Amino acid sequence: MIRRLRWRLTAFNTAITGAILLGMTLLCLFVSERETRNRTLLSFSDTLNTASIHLEHQERLSVSWLRQLASTSRVHVSIRDGGTQLFSMSLDPEQERLAPEFAQVRSRAKEEYGLDGEQNWKTGSCVFSLEGEDRRDYYAGLALISKGQQTLELTMLYPLEQMQQTIFRQRLVVCLGVVLALGLLGLFSWIFTGKMLRPIQENQLRQTQFTAAASHELRTPVAAILSAASAMERAEPAQQGQFGQIIRREGQRLTRLIGDLLTLASADSQSWEILPREQELDMLALDVYENYLPRARERGLSLVLSLPEQDGPKVWVDRDRICQVLNILLDNALSYTPAPGEVRLGVDWARDSVRLTVSDTGPGVPEGDKKRIFERFYRGEETRCHGGHFGLGLNIAAQIARLHRGKLWVEDAPSGGARFVLELPLR
Repeated sequence: MIRRLRWRLTAFNTAITGAILLGMTLLCLFVSERETRNRTLLSFSDTLNTASIHLEHQERLSVSWLRQLASTSRVHVSIRDGGTQLFSMSLDPEQERLAPEFAQVRSRAKEEYGLDGEQNWKTGSCVFSLEGEDRRDYYAGLALISKGQQTLELTMLYPLEQMQQTIFRQRLVVCLGVVLALGLLGLFSWIFTGKMLRPIQENQLRQTQFTAAASHELRTPVAAILSAASAMERAEPAQQGQFGQIIRREGQRLTRLIGDLLTLASADSQSWEILPREQELDMLALDVYENYLPRARERGLSLVLSLPEQDGPKVWVDRDRICQVLNILLDNALSYTPAPGEVRLGVDWARDSVRLTVSDTGPGVPEGDKKRIFERFYRGEETRCHGGHFGLGLNIAAQIARLHRGKLWVEDAPSGGARFVLELPLR
């Protein structure tokens, strides 16, 4: 599904951006070709005018000059005096084949522009496009030059093959550029949409894994409750109380698991908010310590509170959420530390932060598990025997730390156990 969506987004982005790119390219190409044609036509007109002025001021016609004009400007030239052909200069070795084109130029100049050197003896010049008898395109021009009682007729043809080849090469380069640009655009769209959809794909994968793991964890207490209820129906009245205790215990476990799942679901939907207030963290740590002191004594463990000698500044935190983190850390420490042992809750001040630490004398966290214990439903081999833990508490604690712009990590304690550190910014 994600891959199909990626293909569709890539095709859509490439099509829309490619259409805009193609439209702009065609517009630029059109303007460029028009400028090329106009520039060529203007250059041809200048050549015709220059030749007309030169011939008007020369008493004798120079063949070498005409040859140089034809070679430099790449034009075909014909000069007539009335109906008599005086000179004809062409780059084409078969110069005679251009006679129909020269005749066509004179005909159009007479019909469309009123230039007639044989009857009306009008002076002037005209320039226009012409398709010759040989299917070639030309720029054609005719100028009437007054020389005393005579009128010279100057006819020029400029073949457009070179200009058309230039335009064709330009179109070919533009087409290749557009194809290459579309290819790069498609590649960029594929990479961009992949990066854009990666969080969705990862979130979908996490949701799938979360659902599978939650189903597995929910199945255990539900199966225990159903098994105990079935056994209680067949048991003697004196034994039914024992099965009732199992049902109550597994029901409480199921309630805790559902609460943790709802908490993580709120965090995933970004609807989990904190309500920070100014709090004295040493007093907060003292309250949590007093709540867990009876449980530590029941397990034969020593619970120690370590507070700094001087009072620190108040910190903006959500009291309930920070207490929740300390409850998770202390509950884990008391569960995994064998008696007789020690669990220590401490508060340390730094210049820009405060650290709440929970350390124990238990087996510690293996090096390979230190990065993974904050993942959902992850439990190391040493902790799988503790049925009351689902591998969600540390993930919830890490989420709360992030909401406070803080950090939570685990390290080896000096006593050999584990030491969890919650660091919170003072501001």
